[in-house]
Amino acid sequence: MTPLYSERIKSSGITSENDRQKGPVAVTDFASVQKNLTAITTAQTDFAKSSFEASKAYFEKLASVKSPDKFFELSTEYAKSAQETFVAEATKISELYKTFAKEVFTPFTSSLLPK
Repeated sequence: MTPLYSERIKSSGITSENDRQKGPVAVTDFASVQKNLTAITTAQTDFAKSSFEASKAYFEKLASVKSPDKFFELSTEYAKSAQETFVAEATKISELYKTFAKEVFTPFTSSLLPK
């Protein structure tokens, strides 16, 4: 061990080999990080797929429209449905990000709080 390293260890308050392995700050469980990121990615992918399918169905219906009234009715219906779906999915995904952030930063905030 170099003298500089020894000094840093002493000044950090780490006293044993076990403490050295843990480090001065608790580490997040990477399995939970992976689980949360997978859930976020899955939710975003599912939303992209469903949005694409809804858009595809809308344009297929739009191609068969003969009157302006039917065009505006179909467009209004699609816009309303797309907006409602977007808000619902964005809320769901934001909750997933919120859960992810809580789990990731809990070890850091708990180690910074006075004991």
